Amino acid sequence: QAAAKAGRSPASGAGGAAPWVVTVSDAMGATMDASRLFELGFAGGLVIDKDTRASVEALLNSMPEDLSETDLARLERTLREGLPKEDAEKAYKLITDYRSYTKDIRDEMQPKGIPGNMQEARTFFDQMEAVKRRHFDEATANALFGQADFYARLSMEAMFVQQDTTLTDEQKKAQLDALRAQLPADQKSLIPQDGPPPAASQPAS
Repeated sequence: QAAAKAGRSPASGAGGAAPWVVTVSDAMGATMDASRLFELGFAGGLVIDKDTRASVEALLNSMPEDLSETDLARLERTLREGLPKEDAEKAYKLITDYRSYTKDIRDEMQPKGIPGNMQEARTFFDQMEAVKRRHFDEATANALFGQADFYARLSMEAMFVQQDTTLTDEQKKAQLDALRAQLPADQKSLIPQDGPPPAASQPAS
């Protein structure tokens, strides 16, 4: 997947008119039409998964932070030129929905900082989920984010269990075992059997 260069491009019109085609630069400096970031299934239809999320982020990072009507029109035209009509419409909606989602996360969730206890953590993740559902249906949210937020939530809960001085070692072990049991085999290392878990990962945003 393409990764946008560091920083954002200047707003459209700055330093001369930009071409109407929206492009994304990869790590090697090569550029591609934004519509090529999206994959179509073998039977047709836009594929939406965690790689799609990375592509949308790369695309948004390559465009001005404050998108003008002209920027949005360029993006829509680029997608329509490179994808079947229905898929172009879905891709455009996905991009604009994701942009609104990240703005709400930045405005509502980031100022809260890292939760300081178990109850704050649960409230934080519930609020994260509410923001997500505000912008995506369940199928789209699951496709874009997978289980990343769920794993982050369990990891953070495990951290607070370890730090809880009111629990005995036996109680801590029982609670950590219960949390670990909710993880698939390839993720159980998030809550180690011995010693404190690694620093809780931040939820996907």
